[in-house]
Amino acid sequence: MKMCRHFQAELESSFSVLQQHLKLEIYCSNLQAITLADLFDDSICRQVLQDFATRIHATNQRCATSLFIKYWATLWVLPFLYCQAASLPFVKWQPSIFIVELPETWNWERRIQLADSAGYSCHSMSLPELDAILLQFNGLLQQIARVGRVSYALLWENVAVRMLQFYRSLVQQDLDNDMRIRLKQQQQRLKAKSAQSFNLPENPFLKLCNNWHPEYNTYMRQKCCFYFQLEEAGGELCRNCPLQLKKTTEMKS
Repeated sequence: MKMCRHFQAELESSFSVLQQHLKLEIYCSNLQAITLADLFDDSICRQVLQDFATRIHATNQRCATSLFIKYWATLWVLPFLYCQAASLPFVKWQPSIFIVELPETWNWERRIQLADSAGYSCHSMSLPELDAILLQFNGLLQQIARVGRVSYALLWENVAVRMLQFYRSLVQQDLDNDMRIRLKQQQQRLKAKSAQSFNLPENPFLKLCNNWHPEYNTYMRQKCCFYFQLEEAGGELCRNCPLQLKKTTEMKS
């Protein structure tokens, strides 16, 4: 873990906790690189998505764009949720701090790369700041959906699935009561948001929570993420894929 020169004192403890509990690799770079903010440029966004498609051997851009969000959403959101719940300081969320270039040796590792700059601040995130992050995600996902030619609703579902899986995984951990309360507050806030705040017909978090499947022990999706199209998937469907339910129903009929 390479510490950020500008964040060394404030974040050393936070980085260590995230590495331990989220299995997250954290690196910093002061070199010029493509950041999340750069994806609002169509040509850069298109090139980043095409590069990602090449790296994962995606058969089409739709599959690559969906999995791009499934991978990166884990890194763009979960550390902030954890730090807010644990009352740990972290970098202030802003698109320009996330580097989206992948190292040559990358193989789906949870690796967050931060732009190391004196212009970025560290602080303890408040619960209302979650709303501001989600609002920025609306614009980001709309841009990526348009350039990647994939459904905006699908990308939001990818993000929501990752976040809800995160909350369920933490239930199994030995957390103090204050952290459990703050995690519950986060979830309540997400489910209470209006569908309009996501620019969608339905709140994606509430929709997934209402589609919990006890047999599969997971939140059933409404849209396929196209992971099965990757060579490494071997055509196998995700456990929470809507095509899985269709397949099971056909087998029982």
